[in-house]
Amino acid sequence: MKSGRLHAGTPLAGLVVLLVVALGFLAQRQITVSAFDRIEADEVAQDAQRIRIALDYEIRLLADYGATNSIWDGSFTDVRTADRAAFEEDFPPRDVQRIYGVDGVVGTGPDGRPRVGGLAGPQAGFVPLPAELARPELLRQLFDIDGGAGAARCGVVRTTGSPLLYCGFASHRGDGGGAPAGGLIYFKTLGTARLAMLGEQIGLPVELADHAAPANGRSLVLSGRLGELKVTTGTVDEDRIGLSVTVPTTAGPPILIGAVRERPIHATATATLRTVFLLTAAAAVLLFGAVLVLVRRGVRRRVGPLLRTAEAVITSGDRSLRVRSDDRGEIGALGRAIDTMLETIAGQDTELERAATAREEQLRAAYVERRLNEQQARRRAQEMINSSIATIMDELQVVVDKTGEVRGTAGTIDEQVGVTDTVAHRVVEQAHRANGAIEQLEESLHKVDGIAHIISNVAAQTHLLALNATIEAVHAGEAGQGFAVVAGEVKDLAAATTRSTEEITAIIRSLEDNATAVTGALAAMSGGIGSLDEATSQVGMMTRRQHTSVDLLNEYLERAIGRISAMARLSEQLERRDSPRAAISAKAWIRAAGHRHPAQLLDLSAAGAHLSGSRGIPLTTGDHVEIDIPLEGGAPMKLKAEIVHHMTREDTAELGLRFTEVPPAAAGRIRHYVMGTLAGRD
Repeated sequence: MKSGRLHAGTPLAGLVVLLVVALGFLAQRQITVSAFDRIEADEVAQDAQRIRIALDYEIRLLADYGATNSIWDGSFTDVRTADRAAFEEDFPPRDVQRIYGVDGVVGTGPDGRPRVGGLAGPQAGFVPLPAELARPELLRQLFDIDGGAGAARCGVVRTTGSPLLYCGFASHRGDGGGAPAGGLIYFKTLGTARLAMLGEQIGLPVELADHAAPANGRSLVLSGRLGELKVTTGTVDEDRIGLSVTVPTTAGPPILIGAVRERPIHATATATLRTVFLLTAAAAVLLFGAVLVLVRRGVRRRVGPLLRTAEAVITSGDRSLRVRSDDRGEIGALGRAIDTMLETIAGQDTELERAATAREEQLRAAYVERRLNEQQARRRAQEMINSSIATIMDELQVVVDKTGEVRGTAGTIDEQVGVTDTVAHRVVEQAHRANGAIEQLEESLHKVDGIAHIISNVAAQTHLLALNATIEAVHAGEAGQGFAVVAGEVKDLAAATTRSTEEITAIIRSLEDNATAVTGALAAMSGGIGSLDEATSQVGMMTRRQHTSVDLLNEYLERAIGRISAMARLSEQLERRDSPRAAISAKAWIRAAGHRHPAQLLDLSAAGAHLSGSRGIPLTTGDHVEIDIPLEGGAPMKLKAEIVHHMTREDTAELGLRFTEVPPAAAGRIRHYVMGTLAGRD
């Protein structure tokens, strides 16, 4: 540990030294490289002078050639007469391009309209000027018609292809007198090939550019035969620098000529500074190592007692240890300050222990007083509860008695309804039998009525025979008088028989009417008895439902009586909590039968704990378990307990545990936690 602390500051100090060296190198590099970059920018600006000189040289060659041939009778006549063939003989395109480097010659009228010539083409002869260059108003700007013989107007003109260098003259006779015939304009193409040739001449690769170089270097303006050339220099990357020359044109935007070259000065300066930095860093590291060894040796000798004392205090926790340094320097003062601090801490520890003891005693006294007050309040509440419970129990007992009476009455009604139902069934059965007998009687009456009809028919025929016999007896005279007497008797008998059959028929009709009336009466009686049967069935069903409701009411009353009886024992259950409790919200584990079940602590005391777990936890009252209780300031406690309370709710189960074996250290930790929680709550 001591060695680690001594070496802890070494990397940081080394980093500080390297950082200082690096910052010095960066500052030196910024100053030195900036100076060399300015020198390099000046040198690149000199390259721009060479580009200007090369362009001026090309213009001068073109102007010299044009001045010689613009004061010539041949060219004067060709332009004035617009003789293309003669002009082409005087200025053969191939020879003019090959020998003089002139890429085109054009003769115009005084108004600028092209008359002869053009640009040198790939074949023999001239080709016409591009459309954007053949405009008279543009060509008129390329020469001065009022200028003297040999007076040139030179510049650059843009085309869709490559830009063109030009020099324009007024076309005069060989003696220089008279009015000019028009204008003579000489062109040189400023294309890739010509720029490459110029680059070889000045030792700098140049080309046409689309945009200027980054303007982070030097800017200047150079005056030449083409006007003012704007020059900008800028760094392209670490190894290259760019140069842009803006050349003005006639009646159009300027053109850009760019060049990129290496940066040998910058590379040399950077390499030199890198070498200097490495040497400086090596020297700084060596110096730092030497200083570090000397400083560490001196500091270790003077700080050793302080370090050993501090480590001993931290390791053992003994606040009585002292440094007792006799050094008169700052480290000695630091040792004495540490001794004073240790004495102060020891005194504060003593005061804190004394205050904690007093606070715990105060809490215990307050808790005892609170317990006494709670017991008195619970006793008063229990007396009121017992009084109310007694009244409620008496009233519930009356309800229970009345419920028994209702159950007995319902049973009696059910029995009477059963008897009534039996009698009704018997009456209905007798009515059905009587109805059958009446139906048989009606059938017999129908048969008797048929026989009476037969007798009536026989009597009618007998009466007719008696009448015929009487007639025959009259015809017979005295011989038939005896037969007439018999016929009269037969006739009287037939008449009596007829009257008897009529009376029998009337009686049968009366009996049939009476049987029909009896049948209707029996049917009505059967219907009434059926309604009575249905009514008795409904009454029986209602009495059975009433009996079931009375049984259910009796069950609920018994449950209510059980709960009220449990309320009477509530005070006793509360009195059994003889240890102070405090709320706690922490995850605990319950072990039982080789299984481990998670639970949530709700409150805790030195005697037990209250927890909640999942509904399906396989534990019940009386089980012996082992519980892991996490408390701050130490490892979780493992305590043995018994489940004395188990209640299942919708999706959770609440468990009440009573500790069976509590080591003194665990009991002290629990009491300390409970007292601290109660003190914070108070």
